[in-house]
Amino acid sequence: MKVTDIGEFGLIAHIIEIINKRSCKTSSAWSNLFIGAGDDAAAWSTGRSMQLATTDMMVEGVHFNLKYTGWYDLGWKSIASNISDIAAMGGVPLYALVSLALPGDIEVKNITSLYEGMLEIANKYEVVISGGNVSSSKQVIISVTLLGRTTGNKLLTRTSSRRGDYVAITGYPGLSAAGYEILRKKPAVRPNAKKIMIDAHLRPVPRVHEAKILLKNGVRSAIDTSDGLIADLTRICEASRVSAAIYESNIPLHPFLDEYFKETSLEFALTGGEDYELLFTADKVTIDGIKKRVNCPVTIIGEITSGTPGVVKIFDEQGESVNFENKGWDHYRSHL
Repeated sequence: MKVTDIGEFGLIAHIIEIINKRSCKTSSAWSNLFIGAGDDAAAWSTGRSMQLATTDMMVEGVHFNLKYTGWYDLGWKSIASNISDIAAMGGVPLYALVSLALPGDIEVKNITSLYEGMLEIANKYEVVISGGNVSSSKQVIISVTLLGRTTGNKLLTRTSSRRGDYVAITGYPGLSAAGYEILRKKPAVRPNAKKIMIDAHLRPVPRVHEAKILLKNGVRSAIDTSDGLIADLTRICEASRVSAAIYESNIPLHPFLDEYFKETSLEFALTGGEDYELLFTADKVTIDGIKKRVNCPVTIIGEITSGTPGVVKIFDEQGESVNFENKGWDHYRSHL
């Protein structure tokens, strides 16, 4: 069996199984571990709070193409994706370690632009870039590890969804996919609409503030939409041993998606990924309270059910089940 046979998430499950079988579980480090592999970030107890750690890698030709992505934007996005993972746990991002693998013919001015982009968003969220590593490579690889903490002992996790919860999402999923489509195919789009969609792809804004409000108001289960709404909701359902029903008519589509990508707007919203919105579950009273406390749209799009764990069903306006062949990004089944 090859890695491509089991896909990215099958590989992750296999790695987690090995870790759980072979780790020394009598160590003090293991006993303090609250959440290991399989969530947006790892978490371990330090007494009054939890320490958080996440890591992400951006590989040229897999995550980005330098024909469409400038160095400044690449720096911004590499930090933003990690901040989003800490946010998805309800945490505060603190320290980043940045490792670069670079071809020798890369211009130094490009690395300057890369770090200027990193530092703009890092400063915005008071994150300190505190070290890293450099290596040679045939392609550009950016690996970021981000450390953070909670403000107490509560976390947002993927394991706390329960039957009867509603499924909700912040913002407008699909804008990043639309931005990438504009960069690749260059359709005629009004300047203001073009900027909003391209910025959604190149300069995503992590929902750090919104995640804190979710946690403070009783939400316990959440994930950031990095791989696509269906794919990420599937992760929650697998971890919580539940299933979900999503209704197409409830998906919040930005007016620009309907205007410029009407035929593919729903596909972008459900499978596009890299929106870094918060997808979460809670009771309706909790969600209604959150709507009053955040400065972005919050939309109920479905509900958690007791069906086969990990199964997410999509229903159209007639109540018919809809099958999306592409359910989101998979490193061994998707292509840039």
